[in-house]
Amino acid sequence: MSTIKDVAKLAGVSPSTVSRALSNRIFVEEETRQKVLKAVEELNYKPSIMAKALREGRTYTLALLVPDINSLFYPMIMKSIEKYAAEKGYSIILCNNNEDIACEKRNMEMLGSRGIDGILCMSVEDDIHHLVQFQKEKKVPVVLVNRSFTEDVSCIAVDNEYGGYLMTKYLLDMGHRKIAGMFGDFSRQRFRERYNGCKKAMEEYGIENYKKYFIYDVNTIKEAYRCTQEALLREDRPTAFFASLDILAIGIYSGINESRLVIPRDVSVVGFDNIFMTEYMTPPLTTYNAPIDRLAKESVDCLVDQIENGMSPVRITMKGELVERASACSFN
Repeated sequence: MSTIKDVAKLAGVSPSTVSRALSNRIFVEEETRQKVLKAVEELNYKPSIMAKALREGRTYTLALLVPDINSLFYPMIMKSIEKYAAEKGYSIILCNNNEDIACEKRNMEMLGSRGIDGILCMSVEDDIHHLVQFQKEKKVPVVLVNRSFTEDVSCIAVDNEYGGYLMTKYLLDMGHRKIAGMFGDFSRQRFRERYNGCKKAMEEYGIENYKKYFIYDVNTIKEAYRCTQEALLREDRPTAFFASLDILAIGIYSGINESRLVIPRDVSVVGFDNIFMTEYMTPPLTTYNAPIDRLAKESVDCLVDQIENGMSPVRITMKGELVERASACSFN
């Protein structure tokens, strides 16, 4: 393996000049830089990550904390985050919190002694005191991904309220008035926001007694299936469902099919997130496309800016878009 001294000798410069030329942070004459780059290419030189870490006081490692690795949603973010982190020269340590706040806190304690440069976290719960405290005490920046809180910590999030509003408005514009909004655990901000968006659309259209169709605290496919069957047994059954998670739409589909009804002829369904399988459901699901790739890029960019440039915490909320497929139709 070639060393930095080999590169310096071939380029006719000192090892420190090679280091400066490769850092892209310190001015080096362009002619000299080109000599160094040519020598690097000829010798197939690979800079030592450990040496770089010791020299710059960084490990070039980020921690990514996710609530549940088995989710169909989080792996999409994880893949994009890993890609953008690698482009900036950082590797990822993945921590799965198993939807358990105690596990999340244990992982934070463990990371405190691992020499990581920053943390990207999709927090399990809305209580993020331990994350804020970690950032303050360890001097390690934290960016919350797809979360939005008022504490002094960066938050890069999808506009959940807008998504809930957009999907409900879509059904209302199709003539539906008996819409069963199906929502997850309200102790989690994202479901409260999606509910607020749905509620806003209903009230904007002057729909009375709309809450009698709403279904709360549904968190699994099985629960969605059961609740759908119960809703469809009512004499005044809903004509459409808004699933605040795409995975709930899977249970809704099963419940509708078991009730011998047809989507969308008899009942329309829309979802939220645009997980990869929604395109292949029968019929394909109309849903809210959360801008996952942009969310990941902004999160990585924000964290690296804080690590390398000492940037202050920021708060960014980004809107997604409706993806119209075949699971909803007009109701007359």
